[in-house]
Amino acid sequence: MSNENIAPNQVNITQIDSQNKQSIGYLKATEINNDEKVSKLLGRISKLEERINTFAIHTPTQLSEQNSQEFESLIFSLIEKRKQQEIADFKAENPINGFYEDLPKDYELRIKTDFEYANQISNDLKQKVLNDSLSAAERLAAMSQLQMNMFILNKNGLEQYDYQAVEAILDMTHNMEDKNLRFQAIELVSRTPIIDERLSKSFVKMLEQEPNDYVKNLAAEGLMSQYFQSESNPIKQKQIALNLLLLYENATDPKVKMILQNVMGDERMIKELKQLSNG
Repeated sequence: MSNENIAPNQVNITQIDSQNKQSIGYLKATEINNDEKVSKLLGRISKLEERINTFAIHTPTQLSEQNSQEFESLIFSLIEKRKQQEIADFKAENPINGFYEDLPKDYELRIKTDFEYANQISNDLKQKVLNDSLSAAERLAAMSQLQMNMFILNKNGLEQYDYQAVEAILDMTHNMEDKNLRFQAIELVSRTPIIDERLSKSFVKMLEQEPNDYVKNLAAEGLMSQYFQSESNPIKQKQIALNLLLLYENATDPKVKMILQNVMGDERMIKELKQLSNG
């Protein structure tokens, strides 16, 4: 009985021992293989580190000695391209004032100190304003620059900045398809320092006939500007005052009357216009 009971256990222990030995052998073999793999991996990492260190040491020297000029040229080229793109974007968004980017650095100083230079520039600009073969944006830019020259010289007028130039811009607005550009053109004209009865009549006509409310407002502002600027010329101021008063009292369009009221401010201006007209 005892031998029969022991035999199975001995077999089982032998089998287990055999299996354990096989497992241990497999683990040892696996461990050896893993050690070899780890060793190889560490070797590759070590070589990679050596290459990185070598690259880090030698690359700056190579760049400075061999490719520094090409590298600098590339950087400056990219910067210049970026600058040109910004200028192009600015000109596209601000066609009237885009000329600023093309002016020489000493432009203002030369306008102030070199009469011949300033006179020649202003003559050229006026010719551009009058040249109907140029685009509306080019002509408006020329007019804006002409006005800027006048401000640089701290003057109320220039020989080249006359009614003929202003009239050319006004005439151009009648057929302009670009609404935003047309608004900018009328803004420019409404702020002109030129005092002329013909210009006042143009503003009156805009107020009466222009369908756009913003343009009506610009015309009213232009008319009031003509009135205030003509203070040194009583005859002209009286005529402008009469035009304003007649327009205000006889306006059939309530919008026109409201716009004039807003521009005039209060009843004191109405009284002033009446006194001047009857004086």
